[in-house]
Amino acid sequence: MCKIFLVLSCLLATTQGGRKTLGGRKYNLDEMAASACVGISLPGYQTVVAVRRQCGGVADCTAVCENADPFGNGAANGGFTCFNSLHVYNNRPILGKYGENAGKYGPIIHKYGACGGGCGPNYCCCKGHN
Repeated sequence: MCKIFLVLSCLLATTQGGRKTLGGRKYNLDEMAASACVGISLPGYQTVVAVRRQCGGVADCTAVCENADPFGNGAANGGFTCFNSLHVYNNRPILGKYGENAGKYGPIIHKYGACGGGCGPNYCCCKGHN
């Protein structure tokens, strides 16, 4: 049963996709990437997505965003354009309850500040356009 301070962890545990599991607790890498992309996007009305990218993939993030399926919400009918890229690390420890492990850190997200390729970015930040 979820306690109040574990509600977010319990919600993440029910999602599918890029999860990291340790001791029954989970980080959802897709949700962390999407949240980071929204956080670093420009202010104003826009649709923002985080698109998965393979390490060392042939396509850089510019191509990954351009090839992502459009989302028919009126703001991304014309597809997506890259505005940044991230590496969301999946080898971080689960810290436990709030108040435990003071001074330690869990998830790490590296922001590249560009839409390049190579083996760095594993998520591309894309914004929708008409």
